[in-house]
Amino acid sequence: MIKGIIFDLGGTLLRFTEDWDSIPRAGALAMADWYLKKKRIKVDAERLVDTFLTARLAAWALAGQNHTEVTIEETLQQVLDKIEAPASTKAFAEAAIKVFYEHEEAAWQPFPDAIDTLKVLKGEGYRLGLFSNATNDKLVQRLINRHSLRPLLSPTFSSAAWGWRKPKPEPFQLIAERWRLPAAEIVVVGDTLSADILGAHNAGMKGILATMDEAPSNADHRHLRPDATISQLAELPEVLRRFGK
Repeated sequence: MIKGIIFDLGGTLLRFTEDWDSIPRAGALAMADWYLKKKRIKVDAERLVDTFLTARLAAWALAGQNHTEVTIEETLQQVLDKIEAPASTKAFAEAAIKVFYEHEEAAWQPFPDAIDTLKVLKGEGYRLGLFSNATNDKLVQRLINRHSLRPLLSPTFSSAAWGWRKPKPEPFQLIAERWRLPAAEIVVVGDTLSADILGAHNAGMKGILATMDEAPSNADHRHLRPDATISQLAELPEVLRRFGK
């Protein structure tokens, strides 16, 4: 009896529509320019951009190893200290981070069948929630609001807010506790074997792999077996009916 569905966000409900490799540098350049021109703070822009991008990569690698999130707030504060930026840069760190994400935020768009599928599932009585591995919770919440997902998903959690990263079982257990549902009555839908499917199985839940976009991290984890695979979200209601409701 499946009663709850935990979704991933990026690559599952939302598709990235730009060149992923160019976005971080564009965002970092915009952030440095914002400090210089909007806030009139003298900061070494080139050093800020290069140090920040290097630190982001190091933070991702560390988080991937220990499955504990390193937030962008932590990274930026460390970078500003390292480059000996003026103290005033820290006072505007939250706004600077929002500027950094503007390019990325605009590039996320819902899959064509995402909203309709969620509405169908909600109408059928399923509990719908979300847990996203992300370095900034505010970005996750803005994307949820921007694409009208808020009325359809509850709760909407991220690793930036809670610390745990998938595939740790705790993110999934947290939502199960909120719903007061046993793990056996919940499925996880996501686009990565290494985070979503492994995490679901670690928590004693079923995992459904969404293959609309091929996630790079799936290539090294092909030994993992999802309980089902979908090539579009519209297939989900029928797959769930096969699991039982």
